[in-house]
Amino acid sequence: MKTKQEVRKEIAELKKTFAAADYERLSGQVCRRLANTEYFAKAKCVAFYYSTRDEVSTWDFIEEWRVGKRIALPVVVGEDMEFYAYEGPSKMKLGAFGIAEPLGTERIDIAEIDMFVVPGVAFDRNLNRLGRGKGFYDRVLSSVDKPVIGLCFGFQLLDKIPAEVHDRRMTAVVTEDAIVS
Repeated sequence: MKTKQEVRKEIAELKKTFAAADYERLSGQVCRRLANTEYFAKAKCVAFYYSTRDEVSTWDFIEEWRVGKRIALPVVVGEDMEFYAYEGPSKMKLGAFGIAEPLGTERIDIAEIDMFVVPGVAFDRNLNRLGRGKGFYDRVLSSVDKPVIGLCFGFQLLDKIPAEVHDRRMTAVVTEDAIVS
């Protein structure tokens, strides 16, 4: 089996073959599929990630649903992540690692969140997630007993990725053409 670093490098190379238009088109398909899940339909408060250029884009989806759902976005505080209410694109700032974070003061306790939507470098059919290696989501999700949905492009869903016993498995993984649960 490949190491985590080898998988990260392989996925990074595959991402270079996609144009911005491909990312947008496929991201729309992934988000539409997510919107049609029972998990999303039941959730009143959803923790999302504010995507970077090479992740499934969540910007439009978050904006579309910010009236119908309470949206929580992560803010990196030291070695941890806290969640704050999303109040619109004008109330965002560049935070840790160059990722946009909400400026607002309304902190949302993880107990109030009904569902977590998370990015990953890669996922597998056993619902394992490979992140960027900093452990932020691992630390938060280790204490959560709510649905955790991974979003990725089809080429990021592999048969098997390296996983540790303590890694939190996803409830489901959503791609542009599949839901694995």
